Amino acid sequence: MQGHHGNPIVTFEAKLTKHQEVDQFIHHFKKQLTKNEKLTIKRDLGMHSDDEGNLYIRLNKQQAFRGYVELGDEDPIRVRLKFGRLSGETREVMKRFLESE
Repeated sequence: MQGHHGNPIVTFEAKLTKHQEVDQFIHHFKKQLTKNEKLTIKRDLGMHSDDEGNLYIRLNKQQAFRGYVELGDEDPIRVRLKFGRLSGETREVMKRFLESE
């Protein structure tokens, strides 16, 4: 795949299924997001989620390269978090996820 200027586009997909790996990722991910970023996602939850229980977050690629998690729309890293319906209505589960530390 090539980008607009002929540069290669590399796609990397990872799927975490082990409970401990998921917990570690979520803990680190949420810790890196600022309170304002969490509020922004929560406020615009309809734009960041779908009816299948997916939460879509775009991260600043340059900041991620430096080791920081920061929301960003320009040339982003796209993250999809899948929420199950085991704990209630999916969007409510997402809101609780964004509120907790």
